[in-house]
Amino acid sequence: MFRLSFFLLLTCAFASVFEFEPVDLGVLQQGIKKNVEIKGKNVSSQTVEVESVFSQMTGGENHAYPQKIAPGQNFKINFTLNTAYMEGDFLHNVILVDTSGAAWVATVRGSVENPIVFSERILDLGFYKKGNKKTWIFYVWNPENKPLKFKLAPESQKEFKAEFSNVKLNVSDFENLKEGGATPAVKVSLSVTELEYPKNNQKSIRKIVSFICENFPNATPELLVTGYWQ
Repeated sequence: MFRLSFFLLLTCAFASVFEFEPVDLGVLQQGIKKNVEIKGKNVSSQTVEVESVFSQMTGGENHAYPQKIAPGQNFKINFTLNTAYMEGDFLHNVILVDTSGAAWVATVRGSVENPIVFSERILDLGFYKKGNKKTWIFYVWNPENKPLKFKLAPESQKEFKAEFSNVKLNVSDFENLKEGGATPAVKVSLSVTELEYPKNNQKSIRKIVSFICENFPNATPELLVTGYWQ
């Protein structure tokens, strides 16, 4: 919070130095790496020596930028946006810092669309005692009606197991899904095998369950299991 406030204050104080063209990436599919270019201009009368450029949000990597920006000079900042762990609308801040410590913010907007829809994203384990059995049934499908090849990720197989069957689903009413429709889907039966008790004796349970989809290998289909140790 302090860093964000600090940068925003600096940006306001030195707003007349740089102008950045707005960047809207539109809708991106989760899992892709997008090359992004930000165009800017030094509208001041001073030469700026750049110390660093970095992303304030997740997913930004491989930033390339000029070391010096002369008065009136047009310049570019290039970086790669990795959308593997992004979903939904985003405002991605890229921070330019000069050698005096002053900073400016360029913003990239867009939206990341998950190619895999879960009928449930948070599963309630309730009060859990070691050895208890719990099973949930839910569905996954692709918004463009592509059949999915789905399996449990190796890192989640230590504490969970899953069975999969192909079905056709009516998804017109998300709150009242029915088998027998036209959308190809995967019916998932997810079970707890045995959860490991945390070494720090934390009572609340938060487990990320990861899956692999062969159709979209770069996506990160995950859901959250929550509960409380009894």
